[in-house]
Amino acid sequence: MTLNRTSETPSPTSTDETQRRRATWSALLGTMVEYYDFYLYSLLAAVAIGPLFFPGSDPTAALLASFATLAVGFVARPVGALLMTAVGDRLGRRRVLLVTVLAMGIASLLIGLLPTYSTIGVWAPVLLVVLRVVQGLAAGGEFGGGLLMSVEYARENRRGLASSAPQIGLYSGVILANASLLLVSLLPREQFLGWGWRLPFYFSLVLVAITLWVRARVDETPVFEKARRHHELSRRPITELFRTQWRGLLTVIAVAFIVTNASALNNSIVPAYAIQTGFSSSQALSMTLIGTTTGLVLVPLFAALSDRWGRKRLALAGAVLVPLMGWAAFAAIGRGTFGWAVIAAILPVVAHSMAFGPVGAWIAELFPTRFRYGGASLGFQIAATLGAGFFPLIATALFRAAGGPPNYGLVLLYLAAAAVISIVGVLLARETSRASFDDIDATGKDRA
Repeated sequence: MTLNRTSETPSPTSTDETQRRRATWSALLGTMVEYYDFYLYSLLAAVAIGPLFFPGSDPTAALLASFATLAVGFVARPVGALLMTAVGDRLGRRRVLLVTVLAMGIASLLIGLLPTYSTIGVWAPVLLVVLRVVQGLAAGGEFGGGLLMSVEYARENRRGLASSAPQIGLYSGVILANASLLLVSLLPREQFLGWGWRLPFYFSLVLVAITLWVRARVDETPVFEKARRHHELSRRPITELFRTQWRGLLTVIAVAFIVTNASALNNSIVPAYAIQTGFSSSQALSMTLIGTTTGLVLVPLFAALSDRWGRKRLALAGAVLVPLMGWAAFAAIGRGTFGWAVIAAILPVVAHSMAFGPVGAWIAELFPTRFRYGGASLGFQIAATLGAGFFPLIATALFRAAGGPPNYGLVLLYLAAAAVISIVGVLLARETSRASFDDIDATGKDRA
């Protein structure tokens, strides 16, 4: 089913340009902070967390333990999305976004201050897990809120491009995490494990301060304000979301599943595989930095193209390409040279960007305004938990079952299965790129 743009919502096109720019920067900076902090741990899981917090294990077991704490943060993300839904769909997007960025900043600072296992024993991994839960709760409410802040302020024929603001923020956060960790990894190994790994967590305080300053100057989105004026908001957004929008939730989970698996492939599995096959930690981080920079360019391109070509076409092509580019990446790393490793870093990012670019606007457009925060946030975070949260664990176990690198066939089979799930979701979802928010809200009323 395709929704046609039958009306133009006046609020977004008449909104003061200053507020629109602030909303865009608010979404970009906030998501950058959240994913800088969140993926900083993801990258450290492959190079430092094991020996610091899980000593005494063999290398594979330590890697599994550090990826397990990574998964804990992802498990908390849907819970965070659920908690923030009651605020975001009842009181507004802006209030949630101030809370999420502050919570993430405090948790990251505390991780940077956390004593390691050699100092406080088993309490070190316990406290690490607690702080990862806090990070997960904050991240669970951030992406959806930042997405709605940019999309609901956007002109209707540019929602795809506008949705790339938090996506750019996501990539920028990963790039900053890579760059900061790459710098400290140049220290001698003893100094890096002693105190160098803490410095990137302290740097997040600067990013948090800038983001809070920008967000405090942004008004609530005009789309949400219009729904509030017309008394169209739900009094029980969580209950009614599951009762009336469960098809949309399942669609978002399916569509985003390959996107989140591809993110884990690029940011955790490929660098870990490179290290296991003989590359240094700094080389692995350089690979991820190069790949993520590629995504920073390609995601807004594909997001903008989805305004012209539709969301479904690009998302389908990206889902098909992810396992193929995964195979190409593993094969390139097997060549053993850094030049081929750079190719390995870029190829899966191209596929991920093609799938991810249209998804931002699409998952927002699949829900009416009164359920949009919950639908977009919860659906995407469940997909992130199942994909990016558990894929590193699953991939590590599959590598071990297959005898270790370079036996990556089982991992590719898993990626192919994830792609099939997303392809089915894409084919069943309705095209929304040419629908106004009025159309989407009217359709939501019909389904309620």
